[in-house]
Amino acid sequence: MAYAQGSIILAPATFKRGVQPYLIVSNQNRPFNGDRYTVAVITSTERQRAVELVATSLTEGELKTYPSYVNPWSLHVFPDQEIVKRVAQVDEETMDAVATEIYELTRVL
Repeated sequence: MAYAQGSIILAPATFKRGVQPYLIVSNQNRPFNGDRYTVAVITSTERQRAVELVATSLTEGELKTYPSYVNPWSLHVFPDQEIVKRVAQVDEETMDAVATEIYELTRVL
């Protein structure tokens, strides 16, 4: 079963040991959906252009730290077998905010 866009998953940390949360930003139109996912890093460090996550940003599940922040410039691809588990789902408003920031950071100028 494929993870939905807006799912928060745990997967191997990219720059340290252990696992960390990521937001799945790809949707069912992504090539190889269900086998690979495009994700954005979630961190506890506040940064400019990061999208804040608070408890009310989630429609189900929870994070260990609030607020947390989605870094829309820090995108990675994970194969399904590297995902440890799904822990939460963000609401549509939060997903829209993340998608808008990704667009703004990647659009042609």
